[in-house]
Amino acid sequence: MKKNQTPKQPKKKRTRLHEFTHENDIRYLGPLSYQHFQILGWACIVLSQVVLLMRLVGRLDAQTAADSASLVAILSGIAAFSLPFLLIANFSRILNNEGYKPQLIKNIVASAAIAGLFYLFFYRYLVGILHALIDTPEQAMPVMQSLVETINQKGFLCFNIFIDLLLCTLVMLFLNYKPRRFFRGKSGIIFRLFALLPIGYEVLCMVLKIQAARGTRAIPVWMYPLLPVKPAMTFVLFVVLALFVKTRELRFRRHGKTHEEYKVFLKTRKNSLNFSIFLAVMLVIVSIIDFFVVVGFSVSEGVFNMVQEEVTAITEVTPTTGETGDSLPDAMPTVSETEDACQDTVPIDKTVTADSNAELTQAFKKSFEKEGSEISDKTAEAIVRGMNIAIAVGFGESINLFFLAPLVLLFSYTRKPKNSKIGILIPAVGIVLIVFLYLEGLHSALYHLPFKKLNLQELFSHAEQLAPLFQ
Repeated sequence: MKKNQTPKQPKKKRTRLHEFTHENDIRYLGPLSYQHFQILGWACIVLSQVVLLMRLVGRLDAQTAADSASLVAILSGIAAFSLPFLLIANFSRILNNEGYKPQLIKNIVASAAIAGLFYLFFYRYLVGILHALIDTPEQAMPVMQSLVETINQKGFLCFNIFIDLLLCTLVMLFLNYKPRRFFRGKSGIIFRLFALLPIGYEVLCMVLKIQAARGTRAIPVWMYPLLPVKPAMTFVLFVVLALFVKTRELRFRRHGKTHEEYKVFLKTRKNSLNFSIFLAVMLVIVSIIDFFVVVGFSVSEGVFNMVQEEVTAITEVTPTTGETGDSLPDAMPTVSETEDACQDTVPIDKTVTADSNAELTQAFKKSFEKEGSEISDKTAEAIVRGMNIAIAVGFGESINLFFLAPLVLLFSYTRKPKNSKIGILIPAVGIVLIVFLYLEGLHSALYHLPFKKLNLQELFSHAEQLAPLFQ
């Protein structure tokens, strides 16, 4: 060894995943807990009702709609984060080994309560009152169904957010819970396969939504409170997180560790940081994938329309007689007639106005002209139609999830809230605020109703006529 040459320091051994314990845990702990995300989630839910009321007032007053258009767009974008916040909070409580049972009971009861209130309000009061007022009572239900579809225009309503939380909890349960009595040993694979049930339910609902958005199938009203609210890609994100937890356990147990030791490892700060980093990366990836899914819907509709136009052009120059000289049956529809029928059953726009569709169509045509190619009006309309169908189903709503990535890096599911009892009050405060908003919204809407103001003298006259009924 030369003089003045310091001996090489031995490299510090890297602590492997299965070697982390509470004794050699890292020091970093994110400042945000699941309770903060729960508060943010319910704040976004309240904000979504503000957006709903502002849109309602905007439909009654065109000037108000024009003045508040930009504000509504910004607030609706923020309100879309409600479900991701609540899903992450729900996921965190499961990782903290608080148990699946409380989460399942809470979400089942809440889902059933919302569904019950909807059935009571719709069938008992809306349909029931109309049934009592019209001279053809049997038309009450079809009229209300048509009215709901006219108001909504997508063909369905999604509002029961607890269905989403329940499905995600079930996926996590079937993938990561270890049964104590049944499905032990090799039969445990059957229990894991049960995770396909909530995933299949999600896929089935998505297919029904696509058909409803296309106008090829009507979703009955009784299914509305049973439909998931979240965008499809958000559910995919949650499934990926559940698989992340499961594969991480498999890696952990390869070194002779047990399931109980893994449950202890889940509470380490190291795993919490790894989970936050993985979640932040997945938020960005899901946002990118969701964007390309919307593009895929638009392109597929445009390509399909272009193929139809080519077939139509070929059909128009083809003789109406075959090689044998026999003419085609008169009842056989031509390709153009079939295309027109498809246009009738697939509404070009069920989520935005016709003016917006026209603007988007012209924008697509101009963009193609800049590239040196041309597309027909029908192809441009098909592209817009595909984009609207994707948005109606829920694709495109996860594009802005990448905004949550920096916030997630400040999140740690192992951080304990200062007061855990506040978690019980958060939903109650949110519901009270929503009720207050609807009362205030109804009060504001009365000033914008397109009806003639009531004459005070006539009102008193009607009151005097009805007074004997209450004596």
